[in-house]
Parts: sequence; C-alpha cells; structure tokens
Amino acid sequence: MSSNDNYLLGRTAEELHRLARQAALIEPETEDLFRRSGISAGMNVLEIGSGAGDVAMLVGRIVGPIGSVLGIERSADSATLATERVAAAGNLPVRFEVADLDSYTPRGRYDALVGRFVLPYLADPSATLRHLASYLNPGGVVAFLEFDVTKICSVPEGPLFRKVSDWMTKAFSDKINPSLGSALGSVFHDAGLPWPQMMSFQKVCCGPDGFYWLLAETTRAVLPHIVRLGLAASDEVDIDTLEARLREEAVVRRLTVFSPRWVSAWTKLPRHPASGIKAIRT
Repeated sequence: MSSNDNYLLGRTAEELHRLARQAALIEPETEDLFRRSGISAGMNVLEIGSGAGDVAMLVGRIVGPIGSVLGIERSADSATLATERVAAAGNLPVRFEVADLDSYTPRGRYDALVGRFVLPYLADPSATLRHLASYLNPGGVVAFLEFDVTKICSVPEGPLFRKVSDWMTKAFSDKINPSLGSALGSVFHDAGLPWPQMMSFQKVCCGPDGFYWLLAETTRAVLPHIVRLGLAASDEVDIDTLEARLREEAVVRRLTVFSPRWVSAWTKLPRHPASGIKAIRT
C-alpha cells in the first residue's frame, strides 16, 4: 500500500475475513481477467497489494510450478498470513515481500504485473504503474481489477440501501478516489502504457439469499470514518443488525441489489524494446 497508508478499511482479523469472502465472490471474474490478459503457465509474475494472498495464489495456480509469483504487501501481518496460506495450500510457486509500493524497486524482471483493489490506495497510481512496468520484459502483461463504490444501488431505490451507498461513497472519498475503477483506462494511459482492453461487472441479487453481508461488512470496516466525518452516528448505523435490515428491506420492498462496479483492465507492452520498456522507463 501507499506510504500515506490510505487503506481506510483497516487490517483487523474481521477485515481479513471480509477480504477472503469477497475474494471467493469474485474469483471467477478475477481468473477470467488474468487468462484474457495472456497470463499462462511458466510466467514470472509481480503481484502488488497482496493482502491475505488470494490473488497471488490464484495467479500461482495459473502459472504453475515452472512459473513464479512474487507478492508485495505493505503489512507484515498480512504478508505473514499470506505466507501461511500458501504453505497450507502446498505446491504453489508463490512468495511474499514486505515493502512500500510507492518506493518499491524490483530486483529482477517479470512477464506480468498484476493487482486487485490496490491502485486507489496509492499516492500516485499511474506513477507506480509506470515505475513497476519498467521492470517487465518486452510483451509483458499489465492486468488490474479495481472498484467503483459509487455504483452500489438498489432498484427501486430502498432508503437503507441509499444510506449505505452514501455512507460508503463519502467515507471512501475522504481518503481515495472511490470510482477509480471506472477510470482505469486513463490511469494506464497516464502511466505510459498502451491503452488497455477493459470489462466491468457487478454482482446482482434479490430475495433473502444475497450478498448483503458484503455491504454490511464493508460498512463495518469504514464505520470509524463514517462517524468521524459526521455522516452518521454509531447507533444509527447499528452495525450488528445492518445485514439483517438490508436483507429485510430487499425482501419486503422486492428490491434488486447491485454491488460496487468492478472493472478489469489489461494491456501488453510492445515486444520491441525500443518502443516498450525504454519508452516507459523515462
């Protein structure tokens, strides 16, 4: 993460659990991004913002035993947890280093640079991409999946869902760009990368068996910021009952509920070094 530590969701055990559930929810789309981008067996991949290691482990399964994945994570506790999970999984060519992404300099060259839910928390996402992409081999892949929390909504609009959407958007806005995912094209371009291909998706649910936990637990993670900013008092949020109340509103009002928009972007460096890495590494 950034040296400014803009990761407003915290690094508690509860947050790591939320991240694991979220990772499982969007694993198919994340794997699709990496395969579409050209990541394949035998590649050496640099992954940034590793968290609990879900993305690095996914990429490790794609590149296989003849490839490798190096994950970079700011939090030593998260990196330790990720290392333990890799060991428990067995036979994954994945390891982690603790470093500040805003100042990290790779010691080798890589075939791909990847990450998920990391760029909004960096001091200058394009500058970091520009720097790290300069350590890719010609034809190297750059692939990221990021979020746009401003797109959380229900149809028709439910009052509690509207409140949760507003709370999250304003809490995130205090530290980061809450819609950076929707601007990934310009982030890549400002980094000197070729214009990326892009896709977006949202999870959609209705009835009692939806992802209401995701909205409630993300609200829990940013609750200190919601209260600090005066957006709502703790008793108004009533975090321990929020998931149940969201579910009840969705069922009673027959709502269709939309998750944050998640956006994937991927590109490849030119295979000719003169127009690729050297052009970026300026």
